[in-house]
Amino acid sequence: MKLINIILSVFVIGLVIMPSYANSDKVSSEVNGTNKLKALEQWIDEKGKSGQLSGTFLFARKGKVLLKKAVGNVHPDHDRPIVLDSSFNLASVSKQFTAMAVMLLSYQGKLDYDAKVKSYLAEFPYPNITVRHLLNHTSGLADYMELAEEHWNNETLTNQDMLNLFNKHKPALAFVPGSKFEYSNTGYVTLSAIVERVSKMSFAHYLKKHVFQPLSMDHTRVVNLLSEPNLLPSRVYGQNSEGLDDLVYLDGVSGDGAVYSSVDDLLKWHYGLVDNKLLPKKLQEAAYTPATLNDGSLFHYGFGWFIDRKSPHIVAHSGGWVGFISYIARNTQSDEVIILLTNKVDGIEFEELQKRVFSSLDADFGEFQ
Repeated sequence: MKLINIILSVFVIGLVIMPSYANSDKVSSEVNGTNKLKALEQWIDEKGKSGQLSGTFLFARKGKVLLKKAVGNVHPDHDRPIVLDSSFNLASVSKQFTAMAVMLLSYQGKLDYDAKVKSYLAEFPYPNITVRHLLNHTSGLADYMELAEEHWNNETLTNQDMLNLFNKHKPALAFVPGSKFEYSNTGYVTLSAIVERVSKMSFAHYLKKHVFQPLSMDHTRVVNLLSEPNLLPSRVYGQNSEGLDDLVYLDGVSGDGAVYSSVDDLLKWHYGLVDNKLLPKKLQEAAYTPATLNDGSLFHYGFGWFIDRKSPHIVAHSGGWVGFISYIARNTQSDEVIILLTNKVDGIEFEELQKRVFSSLDADFGEFQ
């Protein structure tokens, strides 16, 4: 009888102790993760104080922000610190907003992805290119920057100026539309022009009305050389080791870049997409659907997002222009998002910054980390 009681006592003690070990492992893991994040924050602070790093950085999981830092100065000639509401030039990360504008017009019944671009822009000289080709970077269009360098007079270039250059000089396509993927800034400027022509609004106003305001993205706007002064008081300026490295004559166009935003606003953008606040879920999925080429093969770029080949719920995009480098990666399954916005990286390669950040996170961003 005593033996049975002893066995039962050991069994009960075991039941109590086993969860204790599990909890201990969980606490240990959480402490280790917290220590890694603290070490990362300290490293960011050190690089900021030394002038090697300037920007804002955020990581969130399931609505909880685990990392949020700001270091550096808004402008190289002014001692004004960057704060978490500071707005950075997103460069090519802007393309996801351009794609959303096009998707909203499609949802409103004003545009068809598979319609010819020429049906919206009469002066467009390539009859076989569709809106989808532009969204997927499969159009074969020549680079507008190279065309402008050869044929433009260095005055501020606009969307219409770019279209006029293509209409006048008609540079040959690099390949048959739809036959391959080739990243194209020209395609996204053309999409911006389509948005303006179809909506009868400026691209900046369309995004403000249909994307930024509905999501309460108060520190996000389209900003270029054509914008009114002080349009975005939270704006940050690009810089390098020699000083100001900001907008140039090409920055009268929009669509391939020109959106400025903050880390908090991009977090709102993430949740706006997660919660399908702008589009029904089924229509939103088009942004994360790989491009289908003419031969039936796939390229893992959707509408403004690169897509992880093994885990299509993981999407990302990076951007770089003048003194800015930007990056966003999202795991929609685990509800995680990482955002890196910089206006100066001197002495530190951006890849090193990414590596430091990802090595400090207990997160899964697939091939993008």
